[in-house]
Amino acid sequence: MFEDLRQDIDRNLADYGPLSPVKRFLLCLTLNSIHVVVLIRLQFWCARHRIPTFFVAKILFWFFKIEVSSKAVIGAGLRLPHPMGIIIAPFSQIGRNCDLYADVRLVLSHGRKQGPVLEDGVFMGDGAKAVGAVRIGQGATIGVSAVVTRDIPPNAVAAGIPARVLTSSRSTEP
Repeated sequence: MFEDLRQDIDRNLADYGPLSPVKRFLLCLTLNSIHVVVLIRLQFWCARHRIPTFFVAKILFWFFKIEVSSKAVIGAGLRLPHPMGIIIAPFSQIGRNCDLYADVRLVLSHGRKQGPVLEDGVFMGDGAKAVGAVRIGQGATIGVSAVVTRDIPPNAVAAGIPARVLTSSRSTEP
């Protein structure tokens, strides 16, 4: 938990450049993105140790309107630049170093017990949604308010309702 949290904090502070320990501490006290990732990791820690997650989940909801199922899987380096209105359903999977902006929804569909899978390095813009058992490939970018209902290949840019692939880049190897 603590290694994942450290990576989450590092990614959320990366935009602020090199930081002295004092400035880092002060930013951790004031930034909502840090507060949210701490609460999410605490919720997962409580669930893993069979401690009720109700109180942490309610704090997330009351202050940030965020719902995160303790049955979701979230990789290290989660970045939440504008942490408001985010929903992460049970059985959703989020890879390492993903960015989720405000009002992102990762939800189940039609009673299936498989949520969306975001591979490493996925960027989801404000209001983007992934519905059902879809896979968003590594390094993909999902545009603002897009609704993903089909798989998105790695390194693709997708937008629209329903989301369609606008560009798909090939491997960056020389």
